[in-house]
Amino acid sequence: MPSKAASNLLDFDIDSHLNPYIPHNRLDRLPRSISRWLGYRHDESKDPHALIQWISTFFGVFLGLLTVGAVYNYAPAISSHNPPIIIASLGATAVLEYSAIRTPLAQPRNAILGHAICAIMGVSISKLFQLSPNFEHIQWVAGALSCAIATVMMAMTNTIHPPGGATVVMAATQPNVIAMGWWFVPVLMVGYTLMMGVALLVNNVARQYPVYWWTPQEVGGKLRKQGDGEEVKDMEGGERTGSDASSERTLGHAVPELKVYTHAADEIVLTAERMQLPAHVKVTADELALIESLRARIEAAHD
Repeated sequence: MPSKAASNLLDFDIDSHLNPYIPHNRLDRLPRSISRWLGYRHDESKDPHALIQWISTFFGVFLGLLTVGAVYNYAPAISSHNPPIIIASLGATAVLEYSAIRTPLAQPRNAILGHAICAIMGVSISKLFQLSPNFEHIQWVAGALSCAIATVMMAMTNTIHPPGGATVVMAATQPNVIAMGWWFVPVLMVGYTLMMGVALLVNNVARQYPVYWWTPQEVGGKLRKQGDGEEVKDMEGGERTGSDASSERTLGHAVPELKVYTHAADEIVLTAERMQLPAHVKVTADELALIESLRARIEAAHD
């Protein structure tokens, strides 16, 4: 079996290194008239009837792409670079941002970083292949290679966003996009920012968007080194946009003897020294006391 260090490398998760330094969600400190439009809900949010969702989706997709098309066509700073009327991958993003708004693929982190990674990778690989005098005959190879690399990079950074696949292929194979060069990256991000603004306005009328800005897991803990060299995160609060984060903020301090962790797996692990909970599981003080009694029995059995 591989060593612990090798296993950590083989199962690398960038969030385990980044999340302790991501600031806690502070939307609850804003006035509700503002925080609502940023996805925060004081009480648990439920989706409205399907008909309301369909109407919201229609207006979201229409207004989002209409806004992008208008800016691309009539804003001199952008139209001067002759971008596509509407970048195709933004149409695919619209399906996620205005319809499947609760999926991880539609959340801001995935969409923003996914598009940015794909655009940068597509332009980079295209520029590299353009050094060849036979570029017109091998640009399809550039499209395949750039998409493969960008997909792996999105997976490594937990920012998978399927429409990014169209973004990276366009950057490497479409003549009008290739002619834009590095301008394609900011033009694309301007388009996505406009769609994001429309999504916050339209989706939050009757629904909730985003569900989270960075991750549904805990963020903001301070790492401290344990004697065995393992890094442990204090449970100081999550990045969730709902009111249920408050119980998680005190979870790691309710029973000093028991170190509490969260992870992405759908399983509960209890040993004599620690407990691991799925990130979405909430535990009350009474439940935690019961778990502590079970831990004490496990510890006594080993003595």
